[in-house]
Amino acid sequence: MTSGSAQTTSKGIFSMADNRMPTRPLGRTGWDASVVALGGVKWDTQCSEEEAIAIIRRAIELGINVVDTAHGYSNGQSESRLGLALDGLRDRVFLSTKTWERSYDKAMRDMDESLRRLRVQHVDLMVVHSLDNEEEYRQIVSRPSVLDAMEKLRDAGVVRHLGVSGHWVKHVLRRIITEYPFDAVICPAGLFNVAYNYTFHDTVVAEARSRGMAVLGMKVFGAGRVKHARSVEPYLRYGLHQPVDTLIIGADSVAHVEEVARIARSEPPPLTPEEVEALLPEAVAITQEFGPGEFRWISHYLEQQHP
Repeated sequence: MTSGSAQTTSKGIFSMADNRMPTRPLGRTGWDASVVALGGVKWDTQCSEEEAIAIIRRAIELGINVVDTAHGYSNGQSESRLGLALDGLRDRVFLSTKTWERSYDKAMRDMDESLRRLRVQHVDLMVVHSLDNEEEYRQIVSRPSVLDAMEKLRDAGVVRHLGVSGHWVKHVLRRIITEYPFDAVICPAGLFNVAYNYTFHDTVVAEARSRGMAVLGMKVFGAGRVKHARSVEPYLRYGLHQPVDTLIIGADSVAHVEEVARIARSEPPPLTPEEVEALLPEAVAITQEFGPGEFRWISHYLEQQHP
């Protein structure tokens, strides 16, 4: 956890010392999370192994103390590279991984593989990933399921906390966190969702906050499309002032990590309503096309607008 004097801002309680990375309590986990987290994408496929390890270690050096990956990212390469990078650094990060599986047996196999790849005895957060339709909801809540696997792993000390994530269908995600006592939720929390008129703030985030859950925001950089924006800074500024504990950011270079850390450490002010409005056309424009290997995650929002 980050030490230092506490400063109250519109964003909550921040631990600051010598321009260190600001932190926030990560729900009820007991961890003080850096306001930005390192996601497990970009460096998993767009860099060499050596470059990926350098990115991860530089992020930790800069005070980023939450790392989120997934069993399925690049067929396990994300977890394997992260495992190499965390050698000697495991106790400095809150480690999260995710499974797309809905059944007990497959989820257990996923976590067994994840632990081997990550080279760890336990993870701090196991997330059932991408709950995005009614059928997946039924699969998850119909016991025995992935929930039983997560509970067994938690009881064995292999997993410390349980979470759920979703990209597209906020009412389903909100429903499951009202019905099951998850410790954390991961959902979109960026300006891109404002641009597509589909935010999670008044549903999922509000519900999670009322239950004391950790809230990790994703898609702040539009699945990487922010690289086509005039500047990444306003998009990060927007996310930093949302009611979440940390923002999951992918990175494909050490320079990218350093830029994100610089912005976060500067504690920038929130965007004005006029600044938000002015950015929306750009947010839409740069997410009209996606390159090879990029996650075209806005497709579902377009379908809802034009069924």
